[in-house]
Amino acid sequence: MAFYNEFNDYTNFVISFSRTPKYDFGIFAQGYRFAANSVAKELIENGHFPDYKAYPVVFLYRHALELHLKNIIYSVAKLLVFKGVEDIDNKLHRTHKLDDLSCKVKNILTKLFPDDKELHQLLKKVVLVAKEFSEIDSESYGYRYPINNRGEHSTKSNQYVNLRSLATHMDNLLEQLESIDCGLNIETDIAQEIYEAFENF
Repeated sequence: MAFYNEFNDYTNFVISFSRTPKYDFGIFAQGYRFAANSVAKELIENGHFPDYKAYPVVFLYRHALELHLKNIIYSVAKLLVFKGVEDIDNKLHRTHKLDDLSCKVKNILTKLFPDDKELHQLLKKVVLVAKEFSEIDSESYGYRYPINNRGEHSTKSNQYVNLRSLATHMDNLLEQLESIDCGLNIETDIAQEIYEAFENF
């Protein structure tokens, strides 16, 4: 029995069980958000903490944001299939660049929902947060490794981050991105029902 399955109880968990893994980015994002929130809350409530204990929190929030952005891109592509749009960006997005991903999300959601002013305001916020996050961790190396792939510091010298600010803003933004995901799922379900109704007519 492998070390990771020595026990068989309520702590078991499963991964890679869905038919289309490209549509699992949202659930992965929720997991990273949960982990970031849990560690951030504990550190903040306990008072002073060694710097290194907060490094994983920054990475977890950053990764949750990246996963949510990719999830939206793939979810929109799925929605557009059922809407009969033929020119769909269905490629894999392997980049870790939050700037690029956030601008793509802003562009596609603005085109898809041109009259939703509240969504447009949120998308401006997403682009701004992605830009600001890129200033402290441009390539997803910072807070994960002490060096980047060129052997240099992975962050700016003596860079500081306020954990309370980070956690408050990121939790709020990620919650809003989850709401977008929920809305896209509803739109996709409706579009799929209409598509299947016409197919079976």
